[in-house]
Amino acid sequence: MRITGIIREALASAWAAKVSSLLIAIVSAAMCFAALATVGQTAANQAAVQAKLEGAGARVLIVRDMSGQGFINNRTLASVARLSSVERAIALGMPFDSTNGRIGPGGTLVTTWPLHGDLAQAITLVRGRWPLPGEALITATAQARLGLAEPIGYLAWGTNQYPIVGLYVPVPGFEDFATGAVVNDNAVEAGTELRVIIDSISAAGITQSAVLGILAPADAGSVSVQSPLGLAELSQVVGTQLAGFGRNLLWLILGVGGLFVAAVVLADVLVRRRDLGRRRTLGATRGGLTALVVVRAGVCALVGVVIGVVAGWVVTARIGQAPGLDFAVAVGVLATLTAAIVAVLPAMYAARVDPVRVMRTP
Repeated sequence: MRITGIIREALASAWAAKVSSLLIAIVSAAMCFAALATVGQTAANQAAVQAKLEGAGARVLIVRDMSGQGFINNRTLASVARLSSVERAIALGMPFDSTNGRIGPGGTLVTTWPLHGDLAQAITLVRGRWPLPGEALITATAQARLGLAEPIGYLAWGTNQYPIVGLYVPVPGFEDFATGAVVNDNAVEAGTELRVIIDSISAAGITQSAVLGILAPADAGSVSVQSPLGLAELSQVVGTQLAGFGRNLLWLILGVGGLFVAAVVLADVLVRRRDLGRRRTLGATRGGLTALVVVRAGVCALVGVVIGVVAGWVVTARIGQAPGLDFAVAVGVLATLTAAIVAVLPAMYAARVDPVRVMRTP
């Protein structure tokens, strides 16, 4: 029997036995809905947690020179920036509080960070021009606090003056710059802090080792390291636990649903044994009969799977925890395959029953 003939006969058989076909569809729909409502939400939560741990703010490696050894300089900064696992790198000097130079002492203070290297690694210019060494950029918040109608003027710190040449916003990972000002400090060779954005939390350990190897401080005891390594380990543990829990729960749902489908198919085979026996006497092979039962179970399951996946995805989307479409499709495929696989044994039983004994009139 050709595959097209088997599918046609399976559809006709499913339509003729509406009760068993409906039961298979309902069980398959319940499997998919339960999987999306439980395992799907777990997967969505895992993705959300992973996204937060992969945010730029969680991938920051900070190394501070606490005793002024000078190992944070233009040379080491350039070497660190060339590492393949480094997304951004910039050196900072010691921050200070500056005021509006036109007001002088007693004016509102804004935190100012001296920056070494490429300023575009830490901030985005939104107005004005990039500052030359000794010039400053401010944020809109700092502009309001300083009482400036335009980002024009100068910052004062003691006897030092820094002309303001524009506005900026910080890039992710440098959010602490959002309310203050920055000064181009490239005229000074060394900084006191190196801030690195690692491209992936999983690369935290190897990147930290590489950065410290490049800096090579003479006195390791005077070096302060703020590392995302702990978050990397936490990310791995959380990801492994959530993935294991979701996988086990999914297999449990598929297993229980598969048992119900197998029971329905076996009951249907027993009820329709005379019809199956008639097909054998008319020349149907055992393989063809087995395929007919399996395809019929798969077709009925597919209808239920579509309904269950759509319903489960809509419900989880309404509560803001919808899994990805790839996960939903994968669950649907697994549920359909489960229904087809568990139907094999009942189908083989039906194909091996003696058609003469089945068709014999009692």
